[in-house]
Amino acid sequence: MSNIFERLAKVSRSTVERVHGKDVTIFPTAAKDPNASRRLSTSEASYLSSACFYENTLIENDAKAQPLTGMGRLANRALQIQASIRLIEGAPLKPGFFLRREEDGAIFSITRFDPDGLGTVLAVLATEQNLPEA
Repeated sequence: MSNIFERLAKVSRSTVERVHGKDVTIFPTAAKDPNASRRLSTSEASYLSSACFYENTLIENDAKAQPLTGMGRLANRALQIQASIRLIEGAPLKPGFFLRREEDGAIFSITRFDPDGLGTVLAVLATEQNLPEA
C-alpha cells in the first residue's frame, strides 16, 4: 500500500514541476581536481530545463541535527533550498553542476539529488554568488 502512495506523491510532484516549473539553465562543470576551484566545462554545453523550487519551511523537523542556543533556538540556520528538476534525455546532470534560474538570474549549485524514476530529480541546492570561469 505504501508503494501506491509513494508513486502518487512522485507523480504529483512531477505534474507540479511541469505546470509551475521555472526555466533554468544547467551548466556542467569540468572534471575537478580536489585542490582546484570548480570550472565550467568546455566540452559539454549548457542546456535549458525547468525546475520547481521549494524551501524547507518546517525547520523544526531539522532541529535535532542542528546546534541549539541556550534558549533552545536554532542559531544561524538558513532554509534548505530544493528543486524538482526535469531531466533532459542525453544531457548530463551531476552533483556540482551549476543552475541559473532565468526568471531572476539566481545562481545555485547542485549539492546532491535523488532521481524519482519519472523524469525528474529532487535536488538540494546551495546558493552561489556567480558562475565560475570556463
